[in-house]
Amino acid sequence: MTNIIPNSRITIYYLLILLLVAACAPKSNEPQPPEIIIGQTLCDECGMIISEAKFAAATIMLNGETRKFDDIAEMIKYHMMDHPEAQVKVWFVHDYYSKEWIRGEQAFFVLSPKLKTPMGGGAAAFRDQTAARKFVSELEGKVYNFDELRIELHRTLHN
Repeated sequence: MTNIIPNSRITIYYLLILLLVAACAPKSNEPQPPEIIIGQTLCDECGMIISEAKFAAATIMLNGETRKFDDIAEMIKYHMMDHPEAQVKVWFVHDYYSKEWIRGEQAFFVLSPKLKTPMGGGAAAFRDQTAARKFVSELEGKVYNFDELRIELHRTLHN
């Protein structure tokens, strides 16, 4: 009987470790941004080499295809004006400071005529609103959430 108790404890410990490892594993059902190799990957809109990670953006369509862009405003224009039929599942942008991928739908954006971006769109993305507000205080411009940015760019493109 004493041999059963230690073996049961060991089994329980192994199960707990297995559960912990499984809980910490990355969630495979979350869409992942496509790979962009700075200095090599071409923009799907203009064909230029994507050269600055802080302005790079991407989309994943419902059918799984990806589109990569060298400018955030260019990505929005591509889907709004040139390919409105393309159904976007996920929007990705790079945080201006860390250059890490973040979901476009959750980012905050600064739109400024003084911000020099690859295609002149003047948009930069930030993980949090505080960083965006601090950045815009140094430039002429305004902070937008994703939907507001799309509306503003649509308005600007049609004027």
